[in-house]
Amino acid sequence: MTSPTVSQFAHLRTLKKRLPLLIALAGAVAVPVQADQQSVLEEVTVTAQKRQQSLQDVSVAVSAFSGDAIEKMGFEEGLDITQQVPNMNFFAIFGEASSPSVSLRGISLVNFSDSWESPVSIYVDDVYRGNPAGSAIQLFDLERVEVLRGPQGTLYGRNTTGGLVHYVSRKPTEDFAASASASFGSYAERIVEGMVSGPLSESVRGRVAVKSTQNDGWQTNTVTDEKLNDTDNFGYRAQLDFDLTDNGGLLLNVHGSSADQQSVGFAHMGYLESSEAGAATCSIPRIQAGQCTSASFAMTGAEAVNGHYDPEHVASGAAGGLGTTIDTFGSSATLNWDFDSFSLTSITAYEELDKFLQDDGDGTAVVYFDEQYAVDAEQYTQELRLNGSGENTTWVTGFYYYKDDRGLVTESPTTADWDALGLWHREWVALDTESWALFGQVEYDLNPELTLVSGLRYTDENRDFAQISGPSFYEPLTVSDDLSESATTGRLGLDWRPDEVTLAYASLSTGFKSGGFSGSYNASLQATRPVRSEDITNFELGIKTTLADRFRVNAAAFNYTIEGYQAQVFLTVADGSVITNAGDVTGTGAEIEVTAPITDNFEMIGGAGWLTTEFDSDQIFHVAGDNYTLDGNELPSAPEFTYNLMARYYMSLGGNGELVFQGDYAWQAEHFLQIENDPYSRQDAYGLANASVSWHSPSDRYSIEGFVKNLTDEQYFTYQNTLGSDWGYGVWGQPRTAGMRLNWKL
Repeated sequence: MTSPTVSQFAHLRTLKKRLPLLIALAGAVAVPVQADQQSVLEEVTVTAQKRQQSLQDVSVAVSAFSGDAIEKMGFEEGLDITQQVPNMNFFAIFGEASSPSVSLRGISLVNFSDSWESPVSIYVDDVYRGNPAGSAIQLFDLERVEVLRGPQGTLYGRNTTGGLVHYVSRKPTEDFAASASASFGSYAERIVEGMVSGPLSESVRGRVAVKSTQNDGWQTNTVTDEKLNDTDNFGYRAQLDFDLTDNGGLLLNVHGSSADQQSVGFAHMGYLESSEAGAATCSIPRIQAGQCTSASFAMTGAEAVNGHYDPEHVASGAAGGLGTTIDTFGSSATLNWDFDSFSLTSITAYEELDKFLQDDGDGTAVVYFDEQYAVDAEQYTQELRLNGSGENTTWVTGFYYYKDDRGLVTESPTTADWDALGLWHREWVALDTESWALFGQVEYDLNPELTLVSGLRYTDENRDFAQISGPSFYEPLTVSDDLSESATTGRLGLDWRPDEVTLAYASLSTGFKSGGFSGSYNASLQATRPVRSEDITNFELGIKTTLADRFRVNAAAFNYTIEGYQAQVFLTVADGSVITNAGDVTGTGAEIEVTAPITDNFEMIGGAGWLTTEFDSDQIFHVAGDNYTLDGNELPSAPEFTYNLMARYYMSLGGNGELVFQGDYAWQAEHFLQIENDPYSRQDAYGLANASVSWHSPSDRYSIEGFVKNLTDEQYFTYQNTLGSDWGYGVWGQPRTAGMRLNWKL
């Protein structure tokens, strides 16, 4: 692990200078107040080890946020938490609803195809989401969110190498409850959310929650003058909780969502000074400012104004527009039964997704690289789990089954221009996955201070793949193949509790992500061959403690090695992409999280992450007559240094309620957005600041909040892709937005 750079220390010094001022200002206007009602510094109970525990008692690197804290902090989307978790990043190639991808400790899904599963899994109410598209729409009315960093090769359904994010919804209540909120903001955004919960009989409780999000889109297509990246989403969840006996209960969950929107508009980049043969390559700043062109085709030039991009005005000449529709439906049945010495849990779940997406890679009025993707996916999961404990032991064991069937269609629209160029492409893919696993973990108390943790999981995977392509500008293909793999992974750790408020731990854990097949732009038989599994070994040291009975400090240091890292390397439009085990990766880092009640009415949450990653690869890739390797590269979306800070100040208004002031900031160092470490994909360091002020009634039954996100209107890319030797595109993060939110609860 390398030390922070000079620029990173400069940011820390600036933060250090401002911190006393913030505290002094808070103290100067401080009015005695009981801030517990609005505080976000609460003890969170998590199920990171498949049983209920305090966050401070779990010997795993976990960040957790309660549903109340999420609401108070103003997180509107499920992945807003990424700004408050060390070594966590998030990007979406086509928008959050259609293709969310999470990076933990630098490990992420280096692929844009719906044929792959992510090394950072998404779970909702203990149910794995094989395709995370659409999941973000359903993330509301939450009880908590848990982020587990590091390989999860023992207890969780899909063995993963990077970690997981688990969203847990609120359950039906014994007493009647209801709440509603409405938000109005920039770009005519309207968000309406509501919930009602309570008893239906002596032994049955119910809960229904809905959320609707609409806006006019923050981008305008300069070619058609139509809006892009608009939103029309709706999500729902209905639950019934049955008391079967005094010792058993059944929870039924039915949920779904729909999205109908225009896809995100790209920042189209040419790399050359002119379109003439032999033109010089532009400098990186000029390319990223939109001042250059391409020899492959004429760039519209409509996006760069006075030599600089305007993220809110992008060019797209895609035929038929850039529509995206996503429909999801799912259901689950969770049975819990308590016996004398153990408990039984059964989770049976079904999920389905239909997705259609269009994008425009070149941005020209002449169709050159316009695409359409369609996905029809169904999955079925079954988990059986036994939990128990003895005098010196706590244990869990179980069985997991996963079945996933996906149909994918990739095509480039046919027009007269396409026919003339001979570039039309169509591809059908069927991918079926079946997996099962046996797992167990035992925690044995060696003495009152030391606990030995040991876990093991056996996973068996089978995938069937079929592809038909053509007519196509690639060689027409008819391919049928299969892949069978298995792995034994687990964890060995030692927990030390020297006192009641301190947990120190050391662990060695392994994880496995099974291989697979590329589902789009397979230009040859070579491209359709399966990639093998990637395997991770991670060593970690951690400590969780409370200082001065007030300040909670959690820290961890880690070193991991990934063998056979899976990546999709996109060569060119003409050469397609290659899915491959790109090499081995080593990662070293550390992270710290601090929660600090500075005074009775001023509190802060802070975190920082350090990370270095490096490829060790001997593969040679051939692109446009040039050869390159990933050897020595760093992982994409893996900044070397990140930090986050949130401050909340509470001011009493006596019998008129309470005011809450909040500011938060998240900064990340420069990093690459492509696995190739293309110089055009280097994103400069940047920080995002948000601010809000809210009034709460004395009983907290009503509240009103005003907020601003991306306060300084920072311009940054969340993704970048080079599609040819002289052109590519980037995806912008959202600009500054502001709004007002009204909340009511019974």
